[in-house]
Amino acid sequence: MSVSPPWSLLWTPLAIDDLAKLDDPMVSRIRSAVQRFANSHEGDVRKLKGLHERWRLRVGDWRVLFRFDRDRQAIIILRVLNRRDAYRA
Repeated sequence: MSVSPPWSLLWTPLAIDDLAKLDDPMVSRIRSAVQRFANSHEGDVRKLKGLHERWRLRVGDWRVLFRFDRDRQAIIILRVLNRRDAYRA
């Protein structure tokens, strides 16, 4: 049985700005959840309907929106938004 290596994480400037607006405990919780998903594929993850290759990771009331870059074995974090804002067009 082979275990795939962890995916690297690439945070967009918008995602970094989103994190900067949050308090330190929530930032730590989100970063931990994202890292856990990258390492072990564990987490509440769903593919978003209607959006080509966009996914979300739920962390409490927050949604980490991301996509996979399979060529670079990377997860690109697009946004970190409250659930009330995450799905608005």
